[in-house]
Amino acid sequence: MHKSKIEWTETTWNPVTGCTKISAGCLNCYAERMAKRLHAMGQQNYINGFKVTCHPHMLEIPLKKKKSNLIFVNSMSDLFHKDVPITFIKEVFSVMRIADNHVYQILTKRAERLLDISEQLTWKDHIWMGVTVEDKHSKKRIEYLRKTKARIKFLSIEPLLEPLGKLNLKNIDWVIVGGESGPGARLVEPDCVRSIRDQCIKQNVPFFSSNGAVLEKKKMAEL
Repeated sequence: MHKSKIEWTETTWNPVTGCTKISAGCLNCYAERMAKRLHAMGQQNYINGFKVTCHPHMLEIPLKKKKSNLIFVNSMSDLFHKDVPITFIKEVFSVMRIADNHVYQILTKRAERLLDISEQLTWKDHIWMGVTVEDKHSKKRIEYLRKTKARIKFLSIEPLLEPLGKLNLKNIDWVIVGGESGPGARLVEPDCVRSIRDQCIKQNVPFFSSNGAVLEKKKMAEL
């Protein structure tokens, strides 16, 4: 595991690496950029570059860490990608179930597959499940998440690309809002952030705004 600069977690654990673009939020994928760099450096886990690759030798890592950590699972991939076998997903969940001294944060854009196999997975309170919602088209992922067996559910509205309008946050435990960083980062409109924040307050859902969002400082100060 590696310490993370992502503000809403502490460490990352990548039993799977690599992914493919699926929606507008993938355009400036940080993981793809990093994977290319690690591949060029000869890092063994990235010998296939950004092609989806399972790493069985990474499974046991959380079991060896006795100090409790907040762990972002697969920051360099998507656990519910179609090319990740369900048998391997179950192995990841088995490790998380056993190493229950940690809290695990899983995030996917493949909410349909998540729902399809949700009942085959063992969900515990320390396994948090989230979906990415970057625009109006991807709002449907919220409903898929809501129907899963996950006990703790969260939204990562990163990168926020447009106004999302009204949000139904029933049975959602946490909302993260942020933007892109790095080359070609798209701007986040402060009014869009404000709207989500206000809806979270009204529906009594914890709200976290990432400092990584590309915002005009003057306008952000008004939030």
